[in-house]
Amino acid sequence: MPSDFDLLRSLDDQPRTASTVDIGRAIADGRRRHRTRRAAGYTGAAAVTALAVAGASVAAGSVTEPRPKVAAPTSASVKPPLYTIPGTPGWTAPAATPPSSCTLDRLPAPDNAPMALVSGADPGGRYIVGRSYPKAGGYQAVIWHDGQARKVMLPGDLEESLRDVNSAGTAVGWSYAGSGPVPYVYRDGKVAKLPGVRRGSALAINEAGAIVGDNDTGNAALLWRSATAKPIRLPVPAGTSRAQATDIDEDGTAVGTLDDERPYVWFPDGTHRELPMPAVGGKPAVTARAFSIRNGWATGVATDGTGRDGSNPSPGAEGSDKKAPARVTAVRWNVRTGEVRLIDGLEIGANTANAHGWQVGTDKQGRAVLVADGRTVVLPDLATHEPGGLANIATTLSDDGRTIGGQSDDASGTIQAVVWRCR
Repeated sequence: MPSDFDLLRSLDDQPRTASTVDIGRAIADGRRRHRTRRAAGYTGAAAVTALAVAGASVAAGSVTEPRPKVAAPTSASVKPPLYTIPGTPGWTAPAATPPSSCTLDRLPAPDNAPMALVSGADPGGRYIVGRSYPKAGGYQAVIWHDGQARKVMLPGDLEESLRDVNSAGTAVGWSYAGSGPVPYVYRDGKVAKLPGVRRGSALAINEAGAIVGDNDTGNAALLWRSATAKPIRLPVPAGTSRAQATDIDEDGTAVGTLDDERPYVWFPDGTHRELPMPAVGGKPAVTARAFSIRNGWATGVATDGTGRDGSNPSPGAEGSDKKAPARVTAVRWNVRTGEVRLIDGLEIGANTANAHGWQVGTDKQGRAVLVADGRTVVLPDLATHEPGGLANIATTLSDDGRTIGGQSDDASGTIQAVVWRCR
């Protein structure tokens, strides 16, 4: 039986091949499964998310060697950001009072596609990206601007998705073309392949236009300083086999994971280090991963498993071959101070954090929630669902906490792209 950590890894944005699972059947199967733990529940309704939000770890063609420093990018080809960078002169923090209630609206899908979901948004929540599932089958990358949907025609005919977008409407993602996935940028209504790689994934973009991702062999975390710059291979400690950069902050700080088990951060001054392991169940975590960062707040997960498979002997089963799943816990790091904290209001991990360190994810009852300064706000569903089931997933969170993007199952059990408006 796979451990919780193995199940979590199956939700990564980097499948090595295009998805081959029948989406419709996965939805039907998901409706029949009752969630016992969120990790297991994700193999039901949210297994579709694992497939649909899945990106592709990309094979590098040629990448340049790292420059001495990983600084915030500056390029004449990058438009000035519309959203002032947190921590820089002129930045005013949005309202710091967490919302107390939210309403739900379904986002339209191009061509009335029956199913769609959200994978990223800009810090203000005006641009949202994801993909739909047209009636004829397949995948269609989508960008929403102030609630209006537009198709983004990525090359390829197997699988595609936009993963992130900034406040200028510049989005990044990937598409399978030929023998594997290729990283793309969508800017000013046009799609262009990111330079310097034959195969690669683009996972996140900041307001200055810097992009991070990895290669499809998984051994290089990559940084593009702009959409027209060749990628930089981010430095890692000697002996590292795998590296992935999953998100980038406005000052150029990037986070990711090494060897699928060590959370890592690359700073703008060129320094880099492992993020501290929290204590899980009273003992130091054995493995952890970092997924997102915003204004110095990084989110991820940690497990108390005793090995890469995340499994350990069952309590009281000393000397036996029985295994118990590892405990997987949500984690938040302050990369500036080194503080690390477990988040009790979420099961497994947050899907993202905003400039205040507020987080969205799924609680232990399988509900989509916003966790902010000790307050938990349960997000409403499109339709009534089985208690304990996993029908709502919150994916994005604006800096003011008022706009949340994600997905919710309708009355037929079909996933719909949605936005929650909070106050």
